[in-house]
Amino acid sequence: MSNRTIGIGIIGCGDIVMAQHLPALMENPVVRLTAVCDADPQRAEHAALISGDVYHTTDYRRILADANVDAVLVCTPPWVTPGITIDALYAGKDVLCEKPMATSVAEAEKMAAAERQSGSLLQVGFTYRHGPLMEALQSWIARGRLGHPLQIRLGIFDEILNPEGDPEHYGRILNTLHHGPPCIHDGAHAADYLAYLTGSSPVRVVAYGLTSSPEFPAPNYNAAHIEFANGDRAKLEIGWFYPHLPKGEFQILGPGGMAYLDRTNNEAVIIEGKVTERVQLSEDRARSCFRTQLAKFTDHIQMRRTPVPGSREGIASLRLTLAIADAMATGNPVEMNQEGIT
Repeated sequence: MSNRTIGIGIIGCGDIVMAQHLPALMENPVVRLTAVCDADPQRAEHAALISGDVYHTTDYRRILADANVDAVLVCTPPWVTPGITIDALYAGKDVLCEKPMATSVAEAEKMAAAERQSGSLLQVGFTYRHGPLMEALQSWIARGRLGHPLQIRLGIFDEILNPEGDPEHYGRILNTLHHGPPCIHDGAHAADYLAYLTGSSPVRVVAYGLTSSPEFPAPNYNAAHIEFANGDRAKLEIGWFYPHLPKGEFQILGPGGMAYLDRTNNEAVIIEGKVTERVQLSEDRARSCFRTQLAKFTDHIQMRRTPVPGSREGIASLRLTLAIADAMATGNPVEMNQEGIT
């Protein structure tokens, strides 16, 4: 592709699009937002009004048929994403899809096959692996500053319980739970963090879940212990739908020191003996990560390079989160290999 601007269409105009994707697109000089789509016509119209000179539609196929659109952001629920993404790839559009890319490995592998067969590119939206903070953590580990083996402690608590005050949010997240526990949804980010930081593959998972209300169709609290082929281990907690949420931890312990990601203060910190080193952002981490993710997507498009994180990383993440869900459901440890559950 030449250095002309890249025409972008957005399919799915939910909260994350309005809060993060749209601002990133508006700040990027390489792209021109051409169209927005949502099944809810009012939501599509609202996104178009905010975006300026773009058209809106409830039919994503209109965007796929538009020669002025080079690439699409697919920001739909993961049980909807595979079909739209496959259609987009075969329509010749490069795709950045939100995580998780699917709710089953079979669907994710169909997406990867469509990428290979179409020649279009597929990037998976593991947004928060991008930027200087995660790069600092990964660099400290790769250079051996923490030693080996590592114990990673990772907690994600989100989706506050407030059915009376925000019934729309409550209904939306309740519907999401019908498509799997939080480990499959928010756990997608966690699984990608662990792959990126350890550079290794999970080999064994022990997990349990807790359902705090009988109306929830899946356990809303998920906990897992994960063993990796290189000897590293991780403790993962994910909780949704509590009236009060703790701050999630992100700590990496090793025989040579400790590192952590402070998501409140937007900094990564390593402590070795009496030495403390920090990498700090001067802006909101989420805004930085979304901007960097989009810049990498456009670079991949212009250079025609296979995106990272792409379908390979998306499938690896999904294999781990599904193993956690399986361990929770059966109460038994799950052994894994490169192909997933053994």
